[in-house]
Amino acid sequence: QTSLKIYTTYDASIQKVLESVENGDIYEFPDDVVQEGIAVTSTEDGSIAALSGGRNYQALGLNHATDINYQPGSTAKPLFDYAMYIENISQSSYDMFLDEATSYSNGASISNYDNRYKGLITMRYALSDSRNIPALLAFKAVAKKDPDIIKNFVHSVGIDYGDDLFESAAIGGFNGVSPLELSAAYATFGRGGYYIEPYAYTKVIDVTNNKEYTNSYTKTKVMKESTAYLITNILIGVYDGKGVSGTDIAGKTGTQNLSSATKDKYNLPT
Repeated sequence: QTSLKIYTTYDASIQKVLESVENGDIYEFPDDVVQEGIAVTSTEDGSIAALSGGRNYQALGLNHATDINYQPGSTAKPLFDYAMYIENISQSSYDMFLDEATSYSNGASISNYDNRYKGLITMRYALSDSRNIPALLAFKAVAKKDPDIIKNFVHSVGIDYGDDLFESAAIGGFNGVSPLELSAAYATFGRGGYYIEPYAYTKVIDVTNNKEYTNSYTKTKVMKESTAYLITNILIGVYDGKGVSGTDIAGKTGTQNLSSATKDKYNLPT
């Protein structure tokens, strides 16, 4: 009931692209069931540049960019494993890890995506090829030094893994994060180790009295610049030759397993 001028951080040109994705104009979805959620935040100032809440998104429905709480899969590895390993154990991306049959500390089994082992490999290769076992070894090494190191770091980049931090978080086995939370966490690497909580507006002006409310952001140092650089450098290598001309792209994929009930419901192959 009050006239306001709200200055948002949204970039209309980026938002238009996301809407084209939603509508299937630039990506052909296999069916009407598959959903998507996209969050684009600025590496420079942490602002939200664009959001896609999902296909056929309803105003009162679940926003797949901000409201979901899914397992992040292997996108957790730079955050839960290798960043703090570099920060606290060794600053060499060529540290060696033994990719061999192993298990969680409670005896539960863990395997790589291809059910194979590569033997002695570098951290750079382990992260680039998304090997699960080296990721767990890096997680264990940091936790052995001080279990609070990982806990404090992931909380500092806006990720809530729940009440207890289990070793399965090393490969993203926890519920969970949203695309917006993960985008903000990853942007920390791109800005040299500083985290900024995402925000959607810069100021609001009450037209009736011309009073202005400003929304300033804060940068919090959460890791060394060298750590952020090394992780970014590895993730740029993952997309070498697959990026966009004129810019560097650093990224990490992640997948999660579907339950038997979900696979049966949607008739999905194993």
